[in-house]
Amino acid sequence: MTTWPSGTKASTSNLDSGTDKPRLARADIKNNVDNVNDIIDYFNVSSAADGDILVYNSSTAKIELNSSSSKFTNITQTPKETVNAIASTSGTINVDVTLAPVHTVTLNDDTQFNFTNMTTGTSATLIIKINAASKTATFTAGDTSTAVKFSGGAPVITPSSGYIDYVVVFYDGVDYIGNITQQIN
Repeated sequence: MTTWPSGTKASTSNLDSGTDKPRLARADIKNNVDNVNDIIDYFNVSSAADGDILVYNSSTAKIELNSSSSKFTNITQTPKETVNAIASTSGTINVDVTLAPVHTVTLNDDTQFNFTNMTTGTSATLIIKINAASKTATFTAGDTSTAVKFSGGAPVITPSSGYIDYVVVFYDGVDYIGNITQQIN
């Protein structure tokens, strides 16, 4: 069975000087030719077009070209976000980005949402279903002392029951930047 030639690199010790003797490099040259032939055998690819992808075919044990007219037809699952349902609905709730990028919660009481474990370039989405009228929410990050920055200042969540507020927080390495879409019904 043809495999990718790992760990079979040839030495160049007999090839790096003009005074080297070619007969001493013969084994290394043969090793490189064998490695190139293994690579050619491992990839069953004639020519690729823009948008084509390479896929591994376990029945042939080779990398093959997927050049169907409908690109990416062998991908069986559409990528989707993981959603974490937050059980607690009051007090301080940690929105932990290591659990999922999207979080949902039903708001019954006044709550502080604290975005945790965010590293530079990460974002988190929080979907708040308003289940009780006139409740408040605040948004912090890290150790709960850093306020998430929203355009126009800290938002006031939708005061009416039956609505959804949609919050996205992005961490740029310095600031936690928030955006809120409110009163989705």
